[in-house]
Amino acid sequence: MPTTITGLVLLVILLLPGLTFVIVQERRGSEHRLTPFRETGVVVFGSVIAEMFTLGIFGVARALMPGLTPDVGRIVREGTEYARNHYVEICWWAVGLLLFSCLVAAIAALLTRNNPHPSAASAWWIMFDSWFPGENPVVGCVLEDGSYVEGRQASFNVSSDDSPDRDLVLVEPLKYRAPGAAEATPFPWGAVCISARQIVTMFVSYPLDSEVAAGVVATQVSDPAAS
Repeated sequence: MPTTITGLVLLVILLLPGLTFVIVQERRGSEHRLTPFRETGVVVFGSVIAEMFTLGIFGVARALMPGLTPDVGRIVREGTEYARNHYVEICWWAVGLLLFSCLVAAIAALLTRNNPHPSAASAWWIMFDSWFPGENPVVGCVLEDGSYVEGRQASFNVSSDDSPDRDLVLVEPLKYRAPGAAEATPFPWGAVCISARQIVTMFVSYPLDSEVAAGVVATQVSDPAAS
């Protein structure tokens, strides 16, 4: 661990690519809670890989454009004297390489989208994203008091833990059936937020289901032998 403020700042700066990787991946996948050791390992490993790749690109640029890049050999040989004479160039290149490393980490996170194994994901993530990613299915929820709410899924908590302390947001067209009522009727509101703690049973209907059903019906009508 660094023992000076300067060392601590440099450590934080060098870990920025790995932190970028973790943040971007969390935004695009199920939020799986890692142990502090594993989370630290991901940040450090991501930073090292992104920065090694960036240094490789810098090495190629140094070989092709020696007059436009800082002289690493002189930095090693002359140390602070060369840095004082070329501090503007060195600072610009350092900031540029750091930003490029963060960009590399972000692209890596986007290309390796966090699709967890079903054993490490919540039931909500499996139903709402894993099976049919990008869809907004129609969801029906039977609540503890016997009421029923139906609407199109708009937002849900992506935590990998099936915790009751999370919410599900449904948007219009909404339907509601009061406790003891026979049928669900249209509900004249734009959105509803339902606590997972109140949900007893959840039904999900995917848009693809209706398309497949329509295709089957069309096939049967056009080909009587199919029936």
